[in-house]
Amino acid sequence: MKIVLKSETVRIVSTLAAFFLALPLGLKGVTGIYVWTSPFIMLNSVIILKSFVVLNILGITVLLVTIFKSRFFCRYMCPSGYCCDKVSGISRSRISIHKKMPPVGTWLALVSLAAALAGIPLLILLDPLAIFHGTFSIFSGDLSLVTILSFSGFPLLLTVNYIFPDIWCSRICPLGGLQDILSDIRKRTIRIINRKVPVNDAYSPARRFFLASGLGLISGFAIPKLISPSRSQYLRPPASLEPAKFNILCIRCGNCIKTCPTKIITHHADYNDITSWMTPEIEFINGYCLETCNLCSTVCPTGSITQFSVKAKDRIFMGSAELNYSNCLLAHNKECDRCLAACKYDAVKIVPASRPLLMTPEIDQKKCVGCGACAVICPTSAINMTPPLSV
Repeated sequence: MKIVLKSETVRIVSTLAAFFLALPLGLKGVTGIYVWTSPFIMLNSVIILKSFVVLNILGITVLLVTIFKSRFFCRYMCPSGYCCDKVSGISRSRISIHKKMPPVGTWLALVSLAAALAGIPLLILLDPLAIFHGTFSIFSGDLSLVTILSFSGFPLLLTVNYIFPDIWCSRICPLGGLQDILSDIRKRTIRIINRKVPVNDAYSPARRFFLASGLGLISGFAIPKLISPSRSQYLRPPASLEPAKFNILCIRCGNCIKTCPTKIITHHADYNDITSWMTPEIEFINGYCLETCNLCSTVCPTGSITQFSVKAKDRIFMGSAELNYSNCLLAHNKECDRCLAACKYDAVKIVPASRPLLMTPEIDQKKCVGCGACAVICPTSAINMTPPLSV
């Protein structure tokens, strides 16, 4: 017996799965995996990094299917699109401004991808899955103004659709626009194969592609020169890209925050540093970066945190530990060797001090990776973690 699944059923199941996987439920590498299915995020990331990782196959697969089935992602998989459609359906608003709007989404997609070629994924934050997943950072336990603002993105999207029904999916969404571009390419290819001359249109896809790509390239080269580089010195997750690239590629989805087992990753909340605002930051308060963990790298969908193996952690330097001897118990001839016991990288040693019969800790900066274990366990807060000098 042939089983036929209705689009509505598939969309409901897909949306429920996306909600479930976006929550901080300790699902490890599966947390937030839906972000990986976005071809828009995948293309921006691959163009910037010029490399693939295994989970990029999800985005590539959706991209290929979309070529043959128009707006496949929108019609079957997108949780944001499904919720927007439902809100638009219950709206009594008669405002139909979107019917007079040009297809802005295709322009946004082209501009962002072209800008990525120049080094900046200009509009990657407008991806509907980035907006959707950012909302769930509020459930990670870090309740602050930053997480509240991150939470507001998806509700704001729904509110806009309630006031202007269908405006996001049909006109603005860059992911939807990317799929429309693929459909246009497929239709034009078929026309060429069938030797049918395309209709001469003032708003032809070729002309739109040329103009938007040019705008994107110009923006990609010009915008970095107009924005002051981040001066904020803070600890980032292990294997993060250099700060300038990290800030523009991170989509603030919160996957690394939700999956961190020791809850040391939070949103960077320096409002004076707009380029790195809301990116992940390390705070060693109640835990440290486990030597057996690489989850933040496995769930990062953009590659702003480079994927690494657990075995490589002794070569990944997040920062360095600095010892304040005025607070150190051992330096005051009081028994303590907690930092020595906590260090898993053999970076701490107890050595003779300049004063007779006195021993003090010494940190080998060539071995210290900045995991924070010594700082967290120190009873007098004599150890501070500092960012790498390259920041």
